[in-house]
Amino acid sequence: MKNYMVQAAALAVLGVCCCVSVDAHADPVSPRPNQTEPQEPHWQLFLDDHVIERSTGFQRVLHHPRPHGIVLEGDKPWEQTGVAPLYVGWRKDGSLECYYRAHGPTGPANAYAVSEDGLHWEKPNLHLVDTPWGKENNLVPCSQPWNLGLYGNVRDPSKRFAISLATPKAGKWGKWQLYFASEPPDIINDPDWREKLMDSGGHKPGPYNNLEFWDDIHQEWVGMRQGPNHPPVRCAGRYASPDLTNWTLDHYLYPDAHDSTDPRYFDEVYGMISIHVEGVVLGFPYWFIGDRTHSNPELYGGADRLHTTEGLIGKAISKGTMEVRLVLSRDGCKTWDRTVSREAWIPHGTEQHSYDRLVRIDGPPLRMGAEDWFYCSGYDGDHSSGRNYYHDRGTTQIRGTLYTQKHNRYVSLTAGNTNQILITKPLKVTGKTLQLNVDGSRGEVKVAIGIDKWLEHKTGSWPFKAKLPHWTVEDRWERTHLEKGFHFEDCKPVHVDSIEHNVEWKDASLESLLGETVRLYVLVQDADLYGFRFK
Repeated sequence: MKNYMVQAAALAVLGVCCCVSVDAHADPVSPRPNQTEPQEPHWQLFLDDHVIERSTGFQRVLHHPRPHGIVLEGDKPWEQTGVAPLYVGWRKDGSLECYYRAHGPTGPANAYAVSEDGLHWEKPNLHLVDTPWGKENNLVPCSQPWNLGLYGNVRDPSKRFAISLATPKAGKWGKWQLYFASEPPDIINDPDWREKLMDSGGHKPGPYNNLEFWDDIHQEWVGMRQGPNHPPVRCAGRYASPDLTNWTLDHYLYPDAHDSTDPRYFDEVYGMISIHVEGVVLGFPYWFIGDRTHSNPELYGGADRLHTTEGLIGKAISKGTMEVRLVLSRDGCKTWDRTVSREAWIPHGTEQHSYDRLVRIDGPPLRMGAEDWFYCSGYDGDHSSGRNYYHDRGTTQIRGTLYTQKHNRYVSLTAGNTNQILITKPLKVTGKTLQLNVDGSRGEVKVAIGIDKWLEHKTGSWPFKAKLPHWTVEDRWERTHLEKGFHFEDCKPVHVDSIEHNVEWKDASLESLLGETVRLYVLVQDADLYGFRFK
């Protein structure tokens, strides 16, 4: 079924859990935010070790999405310097719609396109906005549609979406008022769409394109965007508000000592999008790699900006590339796990003027069958390349690009040709079926299930009673706490490549363990393990 996909990866536990017992799924969040029917339980993905008690010999592998190149280009007078996708979703008739930023001589504006396949887009004349070129255009009279989405634990279906509308104000930026909606407003066909919005009574803390979410841990709205330089480099700051009115800025994501050590370059977090997904937050920072060897202080006020070596950091030197990385937070964006973020998730182009020399993502992925589709913005030159670095060209062009990946396959635990075992922390069985997101096509995966038990052990005349160690399947006396019917030899081997494979045992059903607290024992050979869930 075609549906909206407002989620990236799906992990099971909300926040930081200090106890050893982990619920394998929390209250589900709809992957179709315009609908309210019950949704599937959460997945636990192996982005980190949150649910792992012990494991042997696995390699954690970051999987890059597949590039499909340019799918949306600026070909209108009001798109002179390019287009940047903000939101892509399904229309009621089964086609797709895209709201994107049009960059032109009169400044940025929002525009609209439609598609049957997500690859080829048409720009209809909407006659909604008057421009120097008349009303024959595809511009829409709103600012940053759907760039705030209630994709966290907000249960009110009438507040599933939000839209920010700019109001006039003296100065550079107006006030960005927020409104709620149960589904995306029909800006194209409904002239009364504004009147149907629910006033949130709040606003965004600036004109930045980003997604905010409700954080159940701290009972506040949270979003990440470029904040004041701290330390003296660009970084992403955590903006939070309990009421969408009073916003605070704290807790930054910025490069550390483990990032670039080459004195010719420096790292910055140019900005980031963060998405609340089933109890965790996935962050997609725009990772800027600055080039110290191409100083151009005239771009930012002259040579007086360069007093010290530190003064060369940041905006004084603007040439550089930008890629998308992947980070994870379990405490509402206060701390970030960067285990897999030391390399690019979406790398930038290696050629000087390739269409993807700078890459950024401004919206959540679209679920397309078994895949997640990420619409990004690609810049065909280095940062500031259109301003004096290259005298043989004009302004850098921005284009809509597409990257695809099998659903929830950001990171895998990968085993080679030697059997490796993974043992989870205690999990409550909340469904009748255990599903794996797994690629076992070149090898084999088996799952056993055990329940911690007190076993009585006697050595001579001395009785000893203890709990079998969590990571022990069998002790030296060949005793086990694996459940009858759920041993490795009972499991039907998994040899498939599937995002939702149902694990089966020969003579036992998971339904018999419903409500029990168990551990999963996963035996892996020549396979990639991405995650699991009880369904």
